[in-house]
Amino acid sequence: MTVKAVEAAEQEVNRIQATAEPLADQKPGQQYTKNALQANIEDKREQSYYYAHAPRGMSEAPAPLPVPVILERSTAEVPPAIVTIFNYAWVDEGDFVKVYIPLEGVGAKCSDDDIKVSFEEQLFQVYVHGFKPRQVQRLLIHKLSGNIIPDGCGVKRLANKVVVTLKKADGHRKWYSLCSNV
Repeated sequence: MTVKAVEAAEQEVNRIQATAEPLADQKPGQQYTKNALQANIEDKREQSYYYAHAPRGMSEAPAPLPVPVILERSTAEVPPAIVTIFNYAWVDEGDFVKVYIPLEGVGAKCSDDDIKVSFEEQLFQVYVHGFKPRQVQRLLIHKLSGNIIPDGCGVKRLANKVVVTLKKADGHRKWYSLCSNV
């Protein structure tokens, strides 16, 4: 293309732009060109194939997004872990059976209220709270060799051990094991 042809093309574009009437949303001094989609929508309105793509005015503003509201703050309490005691010794002393549970420093770490016991005819269980943080030490012995008298049983806290005393229902019968194998 020659220089004269380029100048002629530029003059033709300027003439067309000067004679064209400005669009409603065109600002003075701004060059605006319509693409085929916009032209088709403007010419044919609702009959246009592209009508669904046309921008539409909204009658009202969209609903605001919900704002989270804190209803309550609390801390979850984690129950202490129950740790089974496997290390214990026992002795038959005639009318009584004594169970020794070695716990180093239990006398200093725990009070008498921290040691809970329950007795039934064929079982007993001991719970030691506060010996270790967030733990409860538990000894559960069921199916004893003989019946016990729950009211005659007790527990004692010493410096380095807990002693459980079981009163036999049959005082003259010797126990050869703490638990029954039957």
